[in-house]
Amino acid sequence: MDKPTKIISKDRINQQEVQQLIDKHGFDMSLIKKQFDIVKEPSSRNYTFNKEQERQYAIKVLNVMCNLKQRERERVLHRALLLNKV
Repeated sequence: MDKPTKIISKDRINQQEVQQLIDKHGFDMSLIKKQFDIVKEPSSRNYTFNKEQERQYAIKVLNVMCNLKQRERERVLHRALLLNKV
């Protein structure tokens, strides 16, 4: 004789728990959506532009403006940020 399975009701479940409910307990998606909030699991981020590359490019950009005063560099960089938004 199969022993009864215990399902603990909770507000949020992830995709893996949804699949368990469907496979083991015979739930359908409409019932699961009524009973639970399905939470998306955060995907792992893969950065191709790492900190070291960021630092190197910052040095290269500042090298172009090396003969400007600090206030002038600030104005030029501010203008570049405005142009970047377009």
